[in-house]
Amino acid sequence: MEAQVIIESKINQESHKLIPVKQTNNIINPGTTQTGNVITPGISKFPNKPFIEANTQEINLYNLKNDCIIPVFSKDNERTISHQEFIEIAQEAVLKVFPHHTFEKPEIRVSHQIKGRTPEAIHKNVKDLLDHERTQYFERMAFIIRIPSIVDNINGNEIALTIGGVRSYNLENLYNKKTFEKFKFFIGFQNKVCCNLCVWSDGFVDDMKVSSYQELQTKIIEVIPKL
Repeated sequence: MEAQVIIESKINQESHKLIPVKQTNNIINPGTTQTGNVITPGISKFPNKPFIEANTQEINLYNLKNDCIIPVFSKDNERTISHQEFIEIAQEAVLKVFPHHTFEKPEIRVSHQIKGRTPEAIHKNVKDLLDHERTQYFERMAFIIRIPSIVDNINGNEIALTIGGVRSYNLENLYNKKTFEKFKFFIGFQNKVCCNLCVWSDGFVDDMKVSSYQELQTKIIEVIPKL
């Protein structure tokens, strides 16, 4: 259940105003080569094994962004900060703090799938539903991003510095108006993570309550140097 993994994205936003994230590819895995527009992934020296497995499934950032709806606060229809935005905010924050380092792509685990269907499929039997008529989001999400260019030797093992976070929608009152949203962020070389927001790290762990996208990014940037 140890955590380690990372990448980069570009985020712009005014306070309380969400702007789509623009992905860039100028940060790539160690050993990766690029010819024109073709990128050949290198082999990381760190084993790629799940940092958490029990009751979770792996998902990538693309599917999280394109296959999942985003919950809202029902009383005012204000949207939540989505799981994928939390990851991208962390990516942008770590890039600002460690601008000259290399990052691996995020490893993301989700659990507690919430299913739904589109209005036009309201009278269909479950077995007759088409893919585009099904909706879903995941109540809980945990991710890690590894920085392989920052390492420490612990008990004879070379371990990369890792940042990560956990988010669970069940801690938000989605039946009310928008209020502070809760996140857990951590950074360290040895990390233990659970989707019920139990996190241990040899570095730094912080519970964050924020009201906006920009506030979350600011808080992450502030706590990273505390390691």
